[in-house]
Amino acid sequence: MMLTENIRQAYDSLVINKKRTFLTMTGIVIGLSAVLFITSIGDTVSKLLEDFIVQNLIGGTQVALLSGYDEEKEEFTDDYKKYSFSIDEVYDFIDSSNGLILDISENSNANINGTVQVDIDHKADIILSGVSSAYEVTSKLHVISGRFISRDECRYAKPVAVISDIMAEKCFDSADDAIGKTIDMTGTYTEYLGYDETTFMPIYSEEKAVTSSFVVIGVYEYIKNNLFGDNGDATPVYCPFSYAADEYGFDTSFSRNNGSGSNVLPFIIKDRRSVSQAETMIKEFAESKYGSDKDYKYIIENTDSSLQQIRTTLKIVTYAFSLIAAISLLVGGIGLMNTMLVSVTERTREIGIKKALGAKTSTIRMQFLTESAFLCLVSCAIGVFFGFFCGMIVETNLDKLIAKVPNESLRYFLSNAEIHVTPSLNSIVFSSLFSIFVGVVFGFYPANKGAKMQPVDALRYE
Repeated sequence: MMLTENIRQAYDSLVINKKRTFLTMTGIVIGLSAVLFITSIGDTVSKLLEDFIVQNLIGGTQVALLSGYDEEKEEFTDDYKKYSFSIDEVYDFIDSSNGLILDISENSNANINGTVQVDIDHKADIILSGVSSAYEVTSKLHVISGRFISRDECRYAKPVAVISDIMAEKCFDSADDAIGKTIDMTGTYTEYLGYDETTFMPIYSEEKAVTSSFVVIGVYEYIKNNLFGDNGDATPVYCPFSYAADEYGFDTSFSRNNGSGSNVLPFIIKDRRSVSQAETMIKEFAESKYGSDKDYKYIIENTDSSLQQIRTTLKIVTYAFSLIAAISLLVGGIGLMNTMLVSVTERTREIGIKKALGAKTSTIRMQFLTESAFLCLVSCAIGVFFGFFCGMIVETNLDKLIAKVPNESLRYFLSNAEIHVTPSLNSIVFSSLFSIFVGVVFGFYPANKGAKMQPVDALRYE
């Protein structure tokens, strides 16, 4: 009952002095909405950057098995080559995962700069890359005609290719007309003749000319990417990584062990929620073959742990900006203290009358603390509303903002990403509690000052 009465009196006091109340609340509202908006932007940018790194640099959510790796020494053992898995074993394992594991992440580390010429009027420059079947998903390729490379085509090194819509227009006049056609390519590539036993990096190499034929099975929409260099008019053509390794000696993990198999297996997982389950399956896969060997050592790594440092850095930056924004909350708290001091001074005679009628010091203190907390609660509600409102404005204008991004590849990535600029529940709760804490702390001094007044002095106050 006492709390209800205190809230009613607090409301009456704030309504009587509307302008003063409005100015006091403004500082808290601005501070709270700024904190929420900045944390929303920080969380959104963090997620986008993480997704961009996974998609463009790492190539999807991965869990890697490194057989013959000594975790304590942080290096491969001398006999690491004997702990390899054949391509058939790997694909049998992937097929048994019920869709949890999409594929092996096998992308050639070398490319062929070549030319495809159908006749004198139809020709195109290309860059041939060997990839796995999951490349379509991990790189967000948009296949507009036909299909992408299948797992079986990677498994059996089939001479098939997926070309760009630009190349299809140049060589066959349309994407649909390109499907099923055979293309003859001439170009040059770097043949790697030797590898460092520890780092797997190539030591010796030489340039070689090559001619190859592929059957076109798909056409994708080409998005120009200047983030990693400008390739001019040449567009990528994708073939199975196994074919690239067999034909040209391209560097893949399956070619590092002299063609006998691979002990470095980066598996592409369906999504981040499946990482833990995938790690268990991969562990069982490794131990089913080499678990009886007492010298067998291996580790399992995932992209999540690799990204942890990036997440931590981004969180620190977000918290730093939020802390700067929170300074305005402290300024609002000082304004609140000033308002409460004025309120206590104006109601000195009221305090004296209540004390003369037997009101306790704690009752008077609680009355003014309730008024301070009530003011902060109302400010919090408005601040949360404006935090959401600012996020809504950004989301509404996202298309216009993305359209101004100069890089076509980055613009394509952003336009296809799920972007939600809304405060998280944790940031709302934390910011609101912090605001109330500021209100109580800065309201305590004026409330305590009013509560400790002597009745006689209060009644004689003019």
